[in-house]
Amino acid sequence: MPKEQVSHHYNCNICKDKGFIFKDINGYEVASKCKCKLKEEILSKSNNSGLGDLFETKTFETYRTEEGYQRIIKSKAIKFTKEFLSGNRRSLAILGQSGAGKTHIMTAVAGKLIDNNIEVKYFIADEIIQRLNACKYDEENYNREFNKIANASVLFIDDLFKSSIQEYYKIESINQEDLRIIFQIINYRYNKNKPILLNSEIHYERFAELDQAIIGRINEMCDYEYLISIKPDINKNYRLKRR
Repeated sequence: MPKEQVSHHYNCNICKDKGFIFKDINGYEVASKCKCKLKEEILSKSNNSGLGDLFETKTFETYRTEEGYQRIIKSKAIKFTKEFLSGNRRSLAILGQSGAGKTHIMTAVAGKLIDNNIEVKYFIADEIIQRLNACKYDEENYNREFNKIANASVLFIDDLFKSSIQEYYKIESINQEDLRIIFQIINYRYNKNKPILLNSEIHYERFAELDQAIIGRINEMCDYEYLISIKPDINKNYRLKRR
């Protein structure tokens, strides 16, 4: 009697879930990482950052578009993502009103990039500042930490200057040392043509009053098209609305 055939189901049909593809090159067997392995490593890094848990809930599909400004944000983000994946590696920044879904839409963008095997390194802005401040008197350690942050394929900076704002919308005061650190990161990526995903509760016009050097570079990195600014409006804060 013929042997009963066993049907195998693989999560990845390319490498049969081995994580590596083996090829014979000049008589030697050479292993290279499969796309599924690369994606797993990228997701692992994102999960360690705390962003991974949001990918399933913070998607383009779950972003609410009841208002005109929400439809603009979503359409711009989707267009940005498509162009990025086609090779146009610009940056995306969403600034302004708290509770407008900035982190949600940025996470949706990051998720799509990761799905396409692009590394996205996520940091809350305060974490960058704290890490670099902690070693500012140790040049070797500072440079090491700086390079870990600044050289990511895509750097996602969440909540820029959130904790350093005093009496928001009235008397903003950003710590000068915080400004210096963030300028170094932004300027490095600006000079290296490395993209960022960035959001902040400071809207564009106020940002320009506080620091033109940083916002000018961000605007140029976004090619003047993918910087979205939402002026203060309590009615746009979804956290204050009854569902």
